[in-house]
Amino acid sequence: MTEEIMQVALTTWAAKDLPARLLAAQVAKLLNCSTEDVAILVTAGNLRALGRPKPNAVKFFSSIELIALLADPTWLDDVTKTIGQHWRRKNAQRNGSVLETHSDAATIIN
Repeated sequence: MTEEIMQVALTTWAAKDLPARLLAAQVAKLLNCSTEDVAILVTAGNLRALGRPKPNAVKFFSSIELIALLADPTWLDDVTKTIGQHWRRKNAQRNGSVLETHSDAATIIN
């Protein structure tokens, strides 16, 4: 993180009165998504939990790091694509379809 981004993140964090560590539900609220989507982002590597927790442990996330990521439109685009691809794949499996990917486009074949 650059110094300028860090300053903006710290200022935003202070103004929002957020705790230093956020739970998945708090992260979901900031991202405007579900807590299940937060788990998807952790699995995909878009979010990193603090302290290398066990798979079934409560996960905490850095509010400063999250605010800095929220300022990055490229990261937001990747997160949106990751969540969308996950649910397309999950829905295709549920409907018995095969999901075939062609570069950036995805097609469902029955």
